[in-house]
Amino acid sequence: MLFDRCYPKITDWLYLATNETIDLRFLPIFSYGFWVAAGFMAAAYVIGKELKRREALGLFAYTEKTVTHHSGIDYLSLLLYAGIGYIIGWKGGEMVTLNIDTKFIGLAVAAVFALPKLWMELRKEKKEAYTEVVRIFPSDLIGDFVVICAIFGVLGSNLFNFLESPEDYANFWRDPVGSIFSGLSVYGGMICAGIALLVYSYVKKINVPNLFDALAYCFILANGIGRIGCQVSGDGDWGVVNTATKPDFIPQFLWSSTYAHNIADMGVMMNGCTEAHCFVLSEAVYPTPIYEFLMCTAIFFILHALRKRMTATPGMLFFLFFILIGIQRYTIEQIRDLSGRGLYHVFGVGLKQSELISIILVIAGVFGMAWTWFYYNRIKKPTV
Repeated sequence: MLFDRCYPKITDWLYLATNETIDLRFLPIFSYGFWVAAGFMAAAYVIGKELKRREALGLFAYTEKTVTHHSGIDYLSLLLYAGIGYIIGWKGGEMVTLNIDTKFIGLAVAAVFALPKLWMELRKEKKEAYTEVVRIFPSDLIGDFVVICAIFGVLGSNLFNFLESPEDYANFWRDPVGSIFSGLSVYGGMICAGIALLVYSYVKKINVPNLFDALAYCFILANGIGRIGCQVSGDGDWGVVNTATKPDFIPQFLWSSTYAHNIADMGVMMNGCTEAHCFVLSEAVYPTPIYEFLMCTAIFFILHALRKRMTATPGMLFFLFFILIGIQRYTIEQIRDLSGRGLYHVFGVGLKQSELISIILVIAGVFGMAWTWFYYNRIKKPTV
């Protein structure tokens, strides 16, 4: 079963699932990166559908742009795509493979980014050069949204992880890049990617409330799917020790796990193990990534069910997302193992960074929903 043990690479699971007949373990297809990519693709599909729905209702204006299609290959654009892919693969790979040399992963991701672009350029090369005026809707910019979220999400998640890791403060002056690029924080990625998208939307003159309504419930989908990668790879993002007696009706993988073969190489060495990662936790812990996957999936379906009802009040869905994700994250933090993380003292109460941000999000969400309701019911009539 997928959750019986950890599979640092998808090919590890494939090898065992086929009774050791298909051995592709030499390929650097890491489980965490695979599921994060799956989350991005699922979110991109969903947001495309939602943006088109809102565009059909006239909630987004289009912009016109004169585009000149050249007959030759745009090598500068091709190099840009490859460069972005290399950076994401190289630095992102280091974070999820514990600083193993991942330059090969960078080249692989660069190829994933550049080859589709090269294919389009080669097709274009066969045509004669021409100029046309095209209409650009937000749904045409999904590629830009994904790239912005990927770049600023990685930067933000590492920055916020650094801010709550006291051990990295002392190492900052010795290795500033290594200290900052040493871990992940979902909230950091969400906040920094959100700010970057806000600036991008302002520059592109996109209706921000409607855009962020669509982005909100797509983010929770991507986050939930990405948590499968945390669980399957065993990246250390698990809960505290679970010493309670398991009820008979709850499957073992939902109750506790020792994360055998975890990619973080945490715990004790397994006897007779010949795999690349031979560690197992000495005590079973709560499998919090599974809980987060289930909670995020539930939030996604709640927001999906309410999105049409809240279309008339742009921003309402986004602030509801604030409340739900704040409650979800604060709840899971109560059983998550974050030993060694610094606390923020607010009014004499020590809070983890994620707990503090969760509280702020819930408060902001409540006030935001109240203001949005007041604005559309007392100041301005609903748009739909």
